[in-house]
Amino acid sequence: MFLFLFCVFVVFPLIELGVVIAVAGWIGIVPTIAALIAMSAIGVWLVKREGLGVVRRTREAMNRGEVPGGEMLDAAMLTIAGFLCFVPGFISGTIGLLLLIGPLRRPVGRRIVRRWTRVGSFVGMSRRRSTVEVQWIGDVTPTTPPATGPIEIGPVRD
Repeated sequence: MFLFLFCVFVVFPLIELGVVIAVAGWIGIVPTIAALIAMSAIGVWLVKREGLGVVRRTREAMNRGEVPGGEMLDAAMLTIAGFLCFVPGFISGTIGLLLLIGPLRRPVGRRIVRRWTRVGSFVGMSRRRSTVEVQWIGDVTPTTPPATGPIEIGPVRD
């Protein structure tokens, strides 16, 4: 886990910075900044547009009485795509824009879910089902009536 966090917070930003510097060397600083801003703006707009579609499909599935599992996976992947599009950088923006493509989004999401559930089973969570033995001892409802009858409360007068 430490290696993963190190890569996410140290290695990946350094690679992003290197790519931005290389692109700035090829096309100039101002066009590079404009491209980063445009990529972020277009990405966030597309995430919003796709997100509204996911909300609509979720409502439709729930109105039909179905569990919107695929839609929830789409929503999670759109959240990741939105974050990647919002962060300035060509690599993260490209990955975020690729996650906005519907036919690519679900397989990537399923792969991530499989990976997380496999990792979760190694840290103590198991998928084994356990059986609980229960013995019926009969009706346990009390048979004696309460000691006092119900008390009726009327209007209060001062």
